[in-house]
Amino acid sequence: MKLTRLFAVSIAVLALLSGAMLGHIVLTEWNNYRAAADGLRMLELVQKSMLATEKLSAERGPANGLMGDGLPHRALRVQRLADAREASDRALADLRTCIDAGPAPSAAALATLRRVQPALLAARRTVDQLAALEQAQRPPAELTAAVEQMFALVPIIMETVNEFSRSSEQRYPQFAVIQQNARFAVELREYAGRLGSQLTAALAGRQPLDDTAQRQIQFIEGRIEQLRQLIKLPTNSVAADPRLLVAVRAMEQRYFGDGLALVAEMVRASRAGLPYQMDTGQFAERYVPTMTPILRVRDVLLEASLEQARQAYDTAQRQLLLACATGALTLLVLTVLVLIVRRRVIRPLLWATRALVNLSNGDLASEVRGTGRRDEVGDLLRALVALRAGALDKQRLEQERQHLIEELRRSADTDYLTGILNRRAFTVAGQLRMRGAQEQDLSLAVILFDIDHFKSVNDCHGHDAGDQVLIRVAALVRHELRDGEILARYGGEEFVVMPAYCDLNAARVVAERLRRAIEAEPLPLVDGHILRITASFGVAAASGQRAALDSLFHAADLALYRAKHLGRNRVEG
Repeated sequence: MKLTRLFAVSIAVLALLSGAMLGHIVLTEWNNYRAAADGLRMLELVQKSMLATEKLSAERGPANGLMGDGLPHRALRVQRLADAREASDRALADLRTCIDAGPAPSAAALATLRRVQPALLAARRTVDQLAALEQAQRPPAELTAAVEQMFALVPIIMETVNEFSRSSEQRYPQFAVIQQNARFAVELREYAGRLGSQLTAALAGRQPLDDTAQRQIQFIEGRIEQLRQLIKLPTNSVAADPRLLVAVRAMEQRYFGDGLALVAEMVRASRAGLPYQMDTGQFAERYVPTMTPILRVRDVLLEASLEQARQAYDTAQRQLLLACATGALTLLVLTVLVLIVRRRVIRPLLWATRALVNLSNGDLASEVRGTGRRDEVGDLLRALVALRAGALDKQRLEQERQHLIEELRRSADTDYLTGILNRRAFTVAGQLRMRGAQEQDLSLAVILFDIDHFKSVNDCHGHDAGDQVLIRVAALVRHELRDGEILARYGGEEFVVMPAYCDLNAARVVAERLRRAIEAEPLPLVDGHILRITASFGVAAASGQRAALDSLFHAADLALYRAKHLGRNRVEG
């Protein structure tokens, strides 16, 4: 096996093994990063869905207040309900936007979320229909049914919360307890809202609580106390967080102190048969604010989860970047080492081998690279450089001689002004083509033309202008000619064209194309004048063994004379 192939195979094996190892590391870190990103997004969905749950629960207070308000409704209560509905709609819209911004969550969560909007609209219609009636025409049973219809929204949205929480806990098992306590806080807020809503029908109708409502209140109070204890249990890593301790103390003081005391006051008035000191709207205005600390407990728990999730995401991102940077650095070092070995060992040997082979074959075009190295390879390359330099000097002298010969030949065949063939070179080429036409019995044509009124150009504008005219005409004609058509300056302002083998009619077509091309291109002079150039053409053709180049020139010259005589700027033949 050649040295180059052995080196290439060794490098390929090393690169394959290194790439596989680095690829496995990067892929592992990438999967960790994606899992962290998905978990963070699920936590954000949990937060958004819990916020939507809160807004739906909070909408019940203004709704209950409006259903207990007499006609005409007080503007403040109407506005509060409108604001609450707008907040609910905005929270649901934010949740949908967050879902649409990334990969779709579980189908169950999406299906549950789609059930919320129709149910919410139906519940709002019921509230609006009851609120539009006179206060005495609002049956307590229908008021209770309307409240229950609003209640039914929360279990639906809580299904979405639970789906998102399960997905989040699969990615972040360490946050399971924290999220569970956050759900307890959401549930506590919901039961607190339900507790206040149990008084809606009684306050609206100014009637005592019936047995069913009292039993329901007792059940809800029991569930509220149970959730209170679950939230306060120090079973998670954020139990000692100062923010949580402050939020729990505020919840104890505001809701379990003031809020439940307000409910107990209404219940006592009902049992004693005393008149209530407030309507549903006034009750909501005093009771709803006491539930705010419950939401703060939820928010602290979610913030703690999100902070830890963001830390995990940032760590995974740093690990991924570190893995990519380490892999890139490893490949870079490997590449540098390979390049060093290739440059210092492999390439010099290959240069020396190729140089010796080329010199032995007489090939001096390939470069032999010198070196400043003071070792055997350096001595070999310097010797090859000296050997090639001597051979190149000899070759260069021979090339310069050939170049001078070619320059002399080209000068002898080319018109110095226009760069096209001169008369002598055209005659040689024409004779060769004439012999070919005679041998193959083909037609051969000659087009002779000169520039009209050329002498007046020299007289009026100077010889420089005349030279410009000649150069322009030669360039135009050369551009119009096709492969196999010969152009030469015949003398002075006369030019000659020999098309490829063709008869007189085809040659006239060529001449007419050239005449139009010259006529269509005016020449602007340096002094600002614009010359309109035209030319007269004479065409002649012959075929057979008796055709002669001199005869063709003579016939074309006569035709050119006729074109001049008949008014110039025309083709005759």
